[in-house]
Amino acid sequence: MLMFLSSFYGIIDTKNRVAIPAPYRSTINSSKEKTYIFKSLKYNCLEVHLSSKINSLVKSFDEKDFFSKKNDHFKTAILSDLEEIIIDKDGRFIIKDKLQKFSKLSKDLIFIGKGNHFEIWEKTLGETHKKISRDKFK
Repeated sequence: MLMFLSSFYGIIDTKNRVAIPAPYRSTINSSKEKTYIFKSLKYNCLEVHLSSKINSLVKSFDEKDFFSKKNDHFKTAILSDLEEIIIDKDGRFIIKDKLQKFSKLSKDLIFIGKGNHFEIWEKTLGETHKKISRDKFK
């Protein structure tokens, strides 16, 4: 099973490009799947998922009550903002302005591995999130 583990620091360059950390890039390349980004529904960060996870989400939507408003809101919230990311030969992709604004990204970033996906946070917010998460288990 391919997984995104650990945390890594990065930056957004002047052309709005972000270099995916090498271990995450290796996981993406090994999967041979398309990669998607969207606004997190839980936090002010961005989530990056492989197509297999997106496909299973869509399948779960389709298996639920077609007339459910909650199901429809969930589909709209995720799928309407979902974007495929195109990774260049140097392992970079462009983060659009609307995604940067939503997640309050500035120059410094932190990538947080979550197993089947990873998140991209503004560095200070992401470090705070990691600390809060750890403190909840004390």
